[in-house]
Amino acid sequence: MKSRGFTLLEMVVSIFIFGLVGVLAIQLLTQSVRTTEKVIFRSSVVSDWHRAMNMLEQDFLQLSFRRIRDEYGDEQARFLISGSGGAEFTRSGWVNPLGHQRSELQRVAYFMFENQLFRRYWNVLDRSKDSEPIDQLLLRNVQSIEFEVIDKAGREHYLWPPVVSEETGRSIDPLVAVRVTMELVEFGTVSQMWLLPVLPYHATGSVEEPRESEGKPDEDQPS
Repeated sequence: MKSRGFTLLEMVVSIFIFGLVGVLAIQLLTQSVRTTEKVIFRSSVVSDWHRAMNMLEQDFLQLSFRRIRDEYGDEQARFLISGSGGAEFTRSGWVNPLGHQRSELQRVAYFMFENQLFRRYWNVLDRSKDSEPIDQLLLRNVQSIEFEVIDKAGREHYLWPPVVSEETGRSIDPLVAVRVTMELVEFGTVSQMWLLPVLPYHATGSVEEPRESEGKPDEDQPS
């Protein structure tokens, strides 16, 4: 009995089926790879977000009394919020595991540049013209950022310190909280609020400066 082979039509149909299965398999594999890449990217974005929020929280929760002088010798307030989405302030608790001769207070600033959020700090409090800042990249794809402080009376301030005329005699209520609102490409609008440490204000609204032992002015300059 002679064995019967495949006809041309059967060969064409078989090749078509195998080709279709191969195309579907490639599409499924490509989709799986893309999904994995998206998950990894999203995880990286979430991780960067948490790291940035933790950094902000640590800085704000250790807000200090200390004023500083900039590189031109002008006195700067302990807490500054600009209308361009930036903030600058003094914080305490700057760890010093290597025992460098410096203060435990640190001047930090947050600002945006080319849709990126940076944290800036200086190795000294009272700066000179050769005091170089150190910038840390925290977040990418940030479309906007807004800092807002809330005082004890519940008023919201997008600029700080506020302009208060001495003639009116109006006092400045203590700050109790700070809110950060960002517009992120991946997540849209996100907001976070933290309570600020209680700071002793005078009746006029100015903050009591620390005693010499607390401010450690002798340690402001590096060795």
